[in-house]
Amino acid sequence: MAGGAVASDDAIKAVETLLTEIEDVQVVGPWTEGERNGVWRTVMMQVKGKEDVYRFFIQQLERVNGAQTILSTTEIKEVQSVNGAIVGYRADEPTEGETNSLTLFFDIVPSDGEIAETYELHFTKDSPYTFGPATN
Repeated sequence: MAGGAVASDDAIKAVETLLTEIEDVQVVGPWTEGERNGVWRTVMMQVKGKEDVYRFFIQQLERVNGAQTILSTTEIKEVQSVNGAIVGYRADEPTEGETNSLTLFFDIVPSDGEIAETYELHFTKDSPYTFGPATN
């Protein structure tokens, strides 16, 4: 039981040291590359002093012997210039055989309060990503 208490204290410390600007962290899907595997994690962070401006990052985490390591972090810079509020995002189911890519859909309410829009992100490790209005 004491080991659980120590782990719990470490967890509390980790959560308490998160920057207050970090508003969302999600695991959005698995990845595999040969014998290696892990998860994609996203982080949405509010820009300090700018209420409606956000930065968005995708991280590739690898699991080895029960521990996770961050392999890469990529900022999706276009998110900062979205004209509106991102009210949610979700991952699309990966295409069979596409084990090293990710598609996300973002729900955005424009600043003028009109009809919500959907943006999409297509991300593949070590390749240029695309981000823009969804094409449906």
